[in-house]
Amino acid sequence: MTAPERAPADPQIDSFRDALLPQDESDAALNALSYADGFCAAFGAHLSGLMFGLVPYYPMSLTAAAPKGWIQAQKQASEEAADAERRLKMLYAKLAAPNELKRVDAFEQEVGRICARRARTADLTLLGWPVGGGDMERALFEACLFDSGRPVLLVPEGYAFRALPQRVLVAWNGSREAARALREALPLIRQAKLTRFVTVDAEGSDFGDGDEPIASVTRHLQRHQIPIETKRAHSGGHDVATVLAEEAEHFGAAIVVIGGYGYMRSGQWVYGGTTRAALNLARTPLFFAN
Repeated sequence: MTAPERAPADPQIDSFRDALLPQDESDAALNALSYADGFCAAFGAHLSGLMFGLVPYYPMSLTAAAPKGWIQAQKQASEEAADAERRLKMLYAKLAAPNELKRVDAFEQEVGRICARRARTADLTLLGWPVGGGDMERALFEACLFDSGRPVLLVPEGYAFRALPQRVLVAWNGSREAARALREALPLIRQAKLTRFVTVDAEGSDFGDGDEPIASVTRHLQRHQIPIETKRAHSGGHDVATVLAEEAEHFGAAIVVIGGYGYMRSGQWVYGGTTRAALNLARTPLFFAN
């Protein structure tokens, strides 16, 4: 009996076509630009760079003489932003992927909201990640993860793009966030040679039906004709993010897919312990969705 032909892939989930990259001249952001160029060229995606010209803050409580100094500071900041924009446009002109670079002048406290709004009309946001994460990067990550409705791919500083990931590790616990991350990462998983789903300290189904999360997702992806392998890991007293980082290293994963676990505090999303620890341990690109 011959095997049935594989159904055509859903064009909506088979590729990334439009990627956003918050851009500045930091080492992490320039490294992310190089990674994003290779990533987008491989997927045939358009790369949109988003640069912020930071406007000096003007407290209204200052004296009447203060506006003159603020105007001068604003002029200097604008000139510096224009110089940076020219340098970055020269770099963008040399990229392999089709691209554009747009500059937005804004107060620092506005950049997360603006970036998240732009990210809503992209398939993916890539974000350069310095060791330990900087204040601006954390603000952009949190805003895009929780307010854009789109996935975020963190690129650790110094991690070079060589090819599309051929080994993908998926952190799986059966949660809503993990399911969202899996769905958004399907373009990566479809083209990879091997994908490993890892559960940490799994003890059955969240649905109370006796099924285990790893068995359920295995059946699901078999129906999509996507072969995977699975592994049950044990924390041994370590935090989950540390276990996942070790599993990714042993497996040789070129990307880790993880749900952006968070919770509400005072009306705002705050990323939870696993997400926070994963950010601090980032050595391999991390694909988040929430």
